Amino acid sequence: MLRNAKGTISHGNVALERVLSSSNSRYFFLKSFSTWLDARHLPQNARTPLSTSTLESHSTPSSSRLPPASRRFASTRHSPRSNTARDSELAQLPRFLRRQQLQGRPATKTISPGHPGKQNTESKPSPLKAPSSTYRSRHYDASNETPKSEVRLLEPHVLSSRLKKLCEAGKVDDAVFMLKNAPLDAQNTPVWNTLIWESLKAKRYQLAYQLFVDMKRRGFSPTIRTFQTFFSGLSRIEQWSTHPKQLANARSLYESFQRHISSVKRIDPQDAELSVDPLAGYIRILGNAGEYQEIFDVYYAMDQDGPMAPNQYIFTAMFQAIAAAKSDTVEGSVKVAADARLLWNQLVRAAKKNPSLAPDSHTVVSAMLALSGGNQMDHDLAFKIVAQYYGLEVGKTISQSGILPLRPESFNAILKLCNRTKNYSVCTQFLQQVKRRPEEFGGVSIVDRVHMEEVLKADLALHEPGLAYHALDTLEWMLRQEITGENGPKIRPSLTTYNLVMQACWRGPDWNSATRTFDLMTGYHAHDFKDGAVAAVPRLDKRGPGRNLPPTTEIMSSMVRAAFATKNRADMRQALRIVDYLGFDELLRSRGDEQHETTKTVKHRALFGKKLASAIVDTVNYVLEEKGKYARAEESGKWRALARQAESKVWDSGTSKAVAGAKDNQSPSKGSRSAQPRKHRSTS
Repeated sequence: MLRNAKGTISHGNVALERVLSSSNSRYFFLKSFSTWLDARHLPQNARTPLSTSTLESHSTPSSSRLPPASRRFASTRHSPRSNTARDSELAQLPRFLRRQQLQGRPATKTISPGHPGKQNTESKPSPLKAPSSTYRSRHYDASNETPKSEVRLLEPHVLSSRLKKLCEAGKVDDAVFMLKNAPLDAQNTPVWNTLIWESLKAKRYQLAYQLFVDMKRRGFSPTIRTFQTFFSGLSRIEQWSTHPKQLANARSLYESFQRHISSVKRIDPQDAELSVDPLAGYIRILGNAGEYQEIFDVYYAMDQDGPMAPNQYIFTAMFQAIAAAKSDTVEGSVKVAADARLLWNQLVRAAKKNPSLAPDSHTVVSAMLALSGGNQMDHDLAFKIVAQYYGLEVGKTISQSGILPLRPESFNAILKLCNRTKNYSVCTQFLQQVKRRPEEFGGVSIVDRVHMEEVLKADLALHEPGLAYHALDTLEWMLRQEITGENGPKIRPSLTTYNLVMQACWRGPDWNSATRTFDLMTGYHAHDFKDGAVAAVPRLDKRGPGRNLPPTTEIMSSMVRAAFATKNRADMRQALRIVDYLGFDELLRSRGDEQHETTKTVKHRALFGKKLASAIVDTVNYVLEEKGKYARAEESGKWRALARQAESKVWDSGTSKAVAGAKDNQSPSKGSRSAQPRKHRSTS
């Protein structure tokens, strides 16, 4: 070891090597070597000069080793980690913490190896400290800078609110980019659930499923809320025939849900995470997709008791799903009603064991609608449910209080049940019972426009004498109730209401009721179009916004046909004057934005436009019979032009009719027959 030290020192200091060559140089060598060793290799707590006695003791071969507390190998290699005890503690810390502490250490004074006892006052930078590459402005004030330890970190709820704002602005892709590049401590499963829900609301179904997969890849496990969010979003899809991929994704999510529930059960069978609520959305998905048998496969795969047993939400979803998937069965509504009766009996038995499973309003309504398509046994059960839960009984004038209070949604389902089961008279009975019912149980204040339209449909189906009069009386009661009652605008008649009343006037037939309905709807005075009272400018009542409604082709076709059904030419002339004043082309024109109209709306308007044209042609032919002696000459020309205009509409549909009265007052001859093709060419 001394040989190595000698070689090392001789290599660094030639004068010292010459001294060691003499016989009296051993003492001087040990003194110099101890000084060099102290400066280079001894720890801070052991850097004390060796005494003379110690040097003398080391001069003998028997004491050639240093004490254990201060012994170090005589090596010229310099290890930064063994300099101090603090460095040994730094080695156990992460690299970025060690780097921060080493860069912040002040420079220490070192003893120069060439000059023993002389300290080097120059500070040397640490070899681990990298040169600073940050250049500050001369106006920069470090005292105003917030320390990094006081900087607030991004929290998950703040990130969720930012994602919501982006999605509400239509920037779903930007929200996805923000989430994937957010700090990991700001991400959690609820944050991912938020973005999944916003993607489903924006109808980005495949993106939502990709987020679900990416969430699991990043280590965030899905929860019950994740599955409930996803199933609720997918249940909004109406046309599943155009979304086969999403149906496969829904089945994959159901399998993942089953695995999640199994893993939770193994840890704690009574865990609060165990919930069957997400399956309600999956059952609705299967119902809308027409998978009738798969609905019951999911239902019978549930537990008989415990937290994973069917609850109110599951039974409600079952009733709604089987009613929506009735086209998937051969029996149709009969099969649905039979299965609904079975489910209802199971629900009643479960409610007796567990009162928390008692049916609520949503469950009762869905059960009634599912039972409405069955046989007489199913109908009797449905009306028994109505009497038990809402107190409305068939054949009675006064109702009783039921288990549940009557709400507008429940009353609407009851009236639909009456119409679907063809108990039309019961529909009117229930309306009269509700009018006499106390408000705390659901009185007249719950009645709205939809309920009254169901009553009008029942009156049309009954077709009793005085149909038009009763329909008009119902319409006037709605207008009075809007002003004097608590119903307010929710009972105000709309175009669909006036259309039903006008249909009743046509099927009556009752022209006086038809004109009164026209007055209430448009604000015009139909009397100004009557024979002997024709006004140059018809009167128009000024009403509030939304009260004067423009007539549609469907309403006007019923009105013209009501005049034609009376076989009274005076009524027909009055109807033709109204149509001529309103304008045939104006009636056929769309009332809204044609670019945003659905295909169903366009077809509906075209269909009733042809019906109106056909009714006009028939009415003009009847009025101008016998060479137009039942019409004035100036009006005959207008009506002929109107008939030709309507005939062109019918001709375009392929159902053209011959208009005898619209021709010139000529007898059937060869010339008149040759003029008809020219007329078609001009109108086309």
